[in-house]
Amino acid sequence: MAESPQLSAEQARAALREAGTRAAQVYRSDRQLSWMLLVVAAAYLAVGAVMSFSPHHGRTYAGLAVLLMLAAAIGAGVVIGLRIRAYSRAGNIWYFSSIIAFNLWNAGVTGASIATGFWASGQPSYHFGLSVIVAIIPLLIGALVIGRRT
Repeated sequence: MAESPQLSAEQARAALREAGTRAAQVYRSDRQLSWMLLVVAAAYLAVGAVMSFSPHHGRTYAGLAVLLMLAAAIGAGVVIGLRIRAYSRAGNIWYFSSIIAFNLWNAGVTGASIATGFWASGQPSYHFGLSVIVAIIPLLIGALVIGRRT
């Protein structure tokens, strides 16, 4: 059976300082997860804006604009994600919980908008943008919670 080495008081303090430094680095990395959620929210808002304010309810050049915005958002997410070296378990749970909540909430908002006629063809196109604003709430909450933990 291996015995644990006896540390002096100074060695123990140095080990605790090192552990605190490493923990602070992990929590700072969690902030990158917050930025990734904000990138998704910004991309969704940009798509909503293009679809809301483009002529003919987004049937002209909106498709190309949406494609370019989503490509830029994916690129930004990859760049931010590559900067993360380590993350906390809680940060990871909050990140994926926010993404899952966004998908479920977005499906509910979309379903309610269609069922109530809010997105009917005779309605103004800005109704789509209003639905987008409501749909990103879980992403903003997740980004806020993760960002405040650091």
